[in-house]
Amino acid sequence: MTPEEELHPDDVQQHLREVQELLARQKVVENLVHRQDMPRHELVENLVHKQHEAGLRAKLDTLHPADIGFILEALPHEERLYVWDLVKAERDGEILLEVSDAVRESLIETMAPHELKAAAESLDADELADLAPDLPPEVIQDVFQSLDSEGREQLRAAMSYPEDSVGSLMDFDMVTVREDITLEVVLRYLRRFDDLPDHTDKLFVVDRDDHLMGILSLESLLINDPETEVVAV
Repeated sequence: MTPEEELHPDDVQQHLREVQELLARQKVVENLVHRQDMPRHELVENLVHKQHEAGLRAKLDTLHPADIGFILEALPHEERLYVWDLVKAERDGEILLEVSDAVRESLIETMAPHELKAAAESLDADELADLAPDLPPEVIQDVFQSLDSEGREQLRAAMSYPEDSVGSLMDFDMVTVREDITLEVVLRYLRRFDDLPDHTDKLFVVDRDDHLMGILSLESLLINDPETEVVAV
């Protein structure tokens, strides 16, 4: 028995086998139907596909989030994304907490901002604090702004950072800018705001994948050459 198997009870392994069997059966049956010459072929294909999807959904609905997380980690990438798409949206947040960082990243990449926001809002403050580092900054900002004052304070407390880290400087009422644009573009962007968040004395710099890279102070923005790129300041 592998260490991975030792960490998971036999019933979880059985759930994995059942999902794998459902996926394999779906592939075989749909391939057979696809090769058949019959009236209303496309309609039959769609019905068969929906029938198999319904079977998989029904199976997933019976499983604990940790079991689904284990199954997602065990499946090949393509099957993982297919199964993930069949999970009920209201369970996304709790399942994202059950998978490894690499798998979580691959799942998050497939989700639209409104889906990520809904997943995050389904979690309590401590759970959201665990998920937040993997979410785009604008999603966290939207979630934070949707909370009442008590919820905001709980989330701030849960998302504690070392005092000297970039994260400790973060405020959720934040403005983010890309590292590969010029200061002139940043200034034009800021002029589009009717009001900036209170105490905006710095902007948060992110890369193309919305990972936090650092901060840009308003002083640096104003005193440097407008043609300078943010990353060079």
